[in-house]
Amino acid sequence: MSTATMTFNEAQRDVLGVVSCLHKEEDVLALKRVLLQFLNDRLQDELDDLWQQGTVNEKKMEEWKTSHFRTAYK
Repeated sequence: MSTATMTFNEAQRDVLGVVSCLHKEEDVLALKRVLLQFLNDRLQDELDDLWQQGTVNEKKMEEWKTSHFRTAYK
C-alpha cells in the first residue's frame, strides 16, 4: 500500500495554524466570512482590471448569462 504525502505552501500552513486555535464554531464561521471576503475582493480587483483592459465588457457579460462552463461528464 502506498501513502501519499501532502505538501502545504506557507500560506496554507499559516491558515492551518490559525484554524488550529479556533475552538468555537462561531469563530470558524467568522474566519470563513473573512476568507470569503478576501477572495471576493481579489476577484473583484481582477474583474476590474479585465474591464479596464477591455477583455471584459457589457457584451461579454451578457454572453456569460447564457453560457455553460461546466465540464461535461462522460
